[in-house]
Amino acid sequence: MTVSFTTSHKMETNSPSHSLHWINTDHAQLLERMITLIQDEIDDPMADYASQIQDSILAALRLCEQEILFFNEKREITLKTQPGKTWYGAEECPLIEKTMVLEAVLLEKKSAKKVQLFHQNAETLCATYGDDGRYGEDKKCENCTNPLQGIPIFYTFWKQKIGLFPTPHSVETVRLYWVPFYLGKAEGMQNVSPWFIYAFDLIKARAKYELYKNILKDPEYAAVSFNDFQEQLQILRIETSRRNGCEIVRSTGF
Repeated sequence: MTVSFTTSHKMETNSPSHSLHWINTDHAQLLERMITLIQDEIDDPMADYASQIQDSILAALRLCEQEILFFNEKREITLKTQPGKTWYGAEECPLIEKTMVLEAVLLEKKSAKKVQLFHQNAETLCATYGDDGRYGEDKKCENCTNPLQGIPIFYTFWKQKIGLFPTPHSVETVRLYWVPFYLGKAEGMQNVSPWFIYAFDLIKARAKYELYKNILKDPEYAAVSFNDFQEQLQILRIETSRRNGCEIVRSTGF
């Protein structure tokens, strides 16, 4: 969510599965562009290897997603709830950034256990549990006031706020796990993998390596592509270290 937050529903698996069915319009456009560039670079004007190129790109994505870089590193915010308060934003939690992808919301228990909250849309939750007045007044929903209070089970987003349901009846500690956006318009990232935005050349180089190594069986060009991949990875690692204020850059693990 962006304070207008965006939710990521891949969090539960932590290893997203890549296949054609997940590619929406924005993904498809970037994928098509990458396929076209690779076709030009390997001299494939008749698109004889289009399918293999696409498979190589998806294989490159699966591999590269294991690398933690500035655009996909997990971050954490601790939020203290207030009795009777449903909605929380930057006023209650200044560390909340304007552009972020929320991957999980966990409620801390006194037993030191953390319980994951479930995402649901605001309309359903407010109709079921009510809220502290913000949603009900705005939507003129009589059923959305007089909130049911208890231990939160669900969370949602609405008007740059995160809502907890049932409304907390006591002070609780909630942890938000998220990754940042670095685009000017966060809504533009909702349908596009950040890997296609910030690591386009990295993915392309790795895809070409996979293609030369496994399909075209050309060790010389495979080596060139692998070196290009390592150079692109090093550039991203340096940028990650710079943003984190760290001068140490890890050696490649690929």
